Amino acid sequence: MAQSFNILIVGGGIIGSSIAMALAEQGATGIGVVDCDLSGKWGSSERNAGGVRATWGAAVNIDLSNASILFYQSVAEAVGFQQKGYLWLYDESAWPEAARRMDLQTRLGVTVVPLPQDAIPRRFPFLDRLGGVYKAIFSPNDGLINPNLLKSYYRSKAESSGVQWIDHQAVSSVTVKSDKVQSVELKRIETDEAVAQYLVDENLPDEAEKTTLKTGILVNAAGCWAPRLSALYGQTTPARPLRRQVAIIHGQDIDLSPYGMVVDTTGLYFHHEAGHILSGYAVPSEAPGYCFDDEGEGFFMTEVWPRLSARSSRFDRLKRTGGWAGLYAVSPDKSAIIGAVSGLDNVYEAHSFSGHGVMQSYAAGRGLAELILSGAYQTLDLSVLSGRRFETGHLVSEETDI
Repeated sequence: MAQSFNILIVGGGIIGSSIAMALAEQGATGIGVVDCDLSGKWGSSERNAGGVRATWGAAVNIDLSNASILFYQSVAEAVGFQQKGYLWLYDESAWPEAARRMDLQTRLGVTVVPLPQDAIPRRFPFLDRLGGVYKAIFSPNDGLINPNLLKSYYRSKAESSGVQWIDHQAVSSVTVKSDKVQSVELKRIETDEAVAQYLVDENLPDEAEKTTLKTGILVNAAGCWAPRLSALYGQTTPARPLRRQVAIIHGQDIDLSPYGMVVDTTGLYFHHEAGHILSGYAVPSEAPGYCFDDEGEGFFMTEVWPRLSARSSRFDRLKRTGGWAGLYAVSPDKSAIIGAVSGLDNVYEAHSFSGHGVMQSYAAGRGLAELILSGAYQTLDLSVLSGRRFETGHLVSEETDI
């Protein structure tokens, strides 16, 4: 007899884990979470830079981050939340849009401080090369979080309420009848190496062990792999995986621990990380795809170090000590897709956060749980993030996915 769940969440990353916790806290039972990589070795949650900010350009994204930040403050020690701020550097051409966004952020309760160029090194003395920088914005209540600790927190709360976790299983087919998902078929992936290969090419061996799970509600929280799952229940998800490479860097006598995240005019970002510097960048011209290749020293010397050195004489001598490549699930307007799936009566989705997932995870999980259990959003109206917006043209546009 097939095992049954009232609610089955596909995707156990930080979003799926937050949804599971929120559902359990709101009284749901019979919750299962399935993932081929519950450890998160290849997941976007684990390969995240850990930034948390409310400095967005769309009201719903500001609201999601504000609500999540309030929660992170309440559990700061458990999740490694440090409110050391975000510093954004802008060139003159980008400043008018930044100023518009700042006005909206202020109206919605975000503390933002504009800085003329000459004020930047007074507050951030290591930034002594500001060629091309027109002005900056500092948001002191933003900061950094430990994504692994945050995900573990969500999971521990969910597990204590009886949520069941299913590891090393991939959804191979979905049965739909009368506009409802009836069940999913899983195939077991035995090894971590096979998991990594599946995440790239989607191939599962025919002889893999199969399991059928019945479900009353299906939640697509599969992150970068959400389009693959949606195709199995007959839908199209307009999102793509985009690689972002991260370098861990050592610099002699450089201590960035008093500071939070710094975002350069070029899109490069960096912050203190366990006595080192973490810096990330995505090449704008790179084609989307499921690629985890870390280009290592070559990428650091070509794309990362020149941008860092252009901002500080202290960065003239840096050494790359490690790094990785991770994926963002990026939607066409660089905002999350959250809500009920059009054309199906019992399928919901929360994915394609476009780099916002960790920082918005608490409020997003709570909101989707409200929609599933009560039929409407209760605390924040997230209806503008429905996937239907790509059909109607009412987009929730963000300029950046950092």
